[in-house]
Amino acid sequence: MKIAVDQIKNWIYVTGVPRSGTTFVGKILSLPREVDYVHEPFNPQCGFTANNIWYRYLRPQLDTEAMQQFHELTQSLFQYDFQLKTYISARENTLGRWVKQCVGSRGPFYLRLAKLNPFHTTALIKDPIGMFLTEYLYVQFGVKPVILIKHPLSQIASYRRVKLWPRLEHMGQQPALVEDYFADEQDFFNQPADELLEAASFWRAAYKVLLAQVNKYSDWLLITHESLCEQPIPAFQSLYQQLDLPWSDRIARNVQKKTEGNASAEAGKGKFHDFNRNSADIFKIRLNSLSLAERKQIFDIVEDVALQVYSRESFAIDG
Repeated sequence: MKIAVDQIKNWIYVTGVPRSGTTFVGKILSLPREVDYVHEPFNPQCGFTANNIWYRYLRPQLDTEAMQQFHELTQSLFQYDFQLKTYISARENTLGRWVKQCVGSRGPFYLRLAKLNPFHTTALIKDPIGMFLTEYLYVQFGVKPVILIKHPLSQIASYRRVKLWPRLEHMGQQPALVEDYFADEQDFFNQPADELLEAASFWRAAYKVLLAQVNKYSDWLLITHESLCEQPIPAFQSLYQQLDLPWSDRIARNVQKKTEGNASAEAGKGKFHDFNRNSADIFKIRLNSLSLAERKQIFDIVEDVALQVYSRESFAIDG
């Protein structure tokens, strides 16, 4: 059963690389009852049953048969005529496993709420795994893209904290993506020496594509994780305005609680996500967790892309 999906006229797409803040931003932007939250439909672990490609790339013109076939699947998303898989992580405790087995993981659970929401006029799709689908979704379905970017030092320190490293090979295995954005540097996708360097290469590749697209379309929103952390209430209030969402005192209080409600900026022990902490100090903690040598190695890889958004000084590599 689904209630009046044709009432939804405002489609928002929140993306960026994994652990760049997309989950937090997606949850804050979907606080109004008018907003449905759709969790990672393009993630092979918890999304569409028929999808098994990580970081899939589609050209907006759909010039291959495989792209056209995936387009047919994506159309079902905008009719709420699809199902999402339940994913239970190996990190999940016994209680969490039991709950997800009973009611499903986040994707199926929030999808059920969305289909039954009589108030919905907006749908927010959150999916960092689908970051290379952004231009396609914008051209074909008119989504409003919100691109999250986190400083590469903070991003890579976050991967290290949870011991979850991205895989660069998923990008290099897609001929259309390489042809469109990396034709002059195909060797870039060769296996780096270690996990830290691979994570830096992953960040650079992802944002080389996304920033090129942001520069192409003036109505895309590029949001830095640092701006959300430094002044969360003004930053989110501005986002709400730009995305035609109803701001309220309740939402402001919710943002304040989640970004100032804990004296520490560090995530709780054993927590994969921690949305209740002192956000203003997160970057400083992440920066200090990397050695000078590591910061220099990362900068050498990401420099050309990172300096489009961040200053050299922010890497703290000059004596």
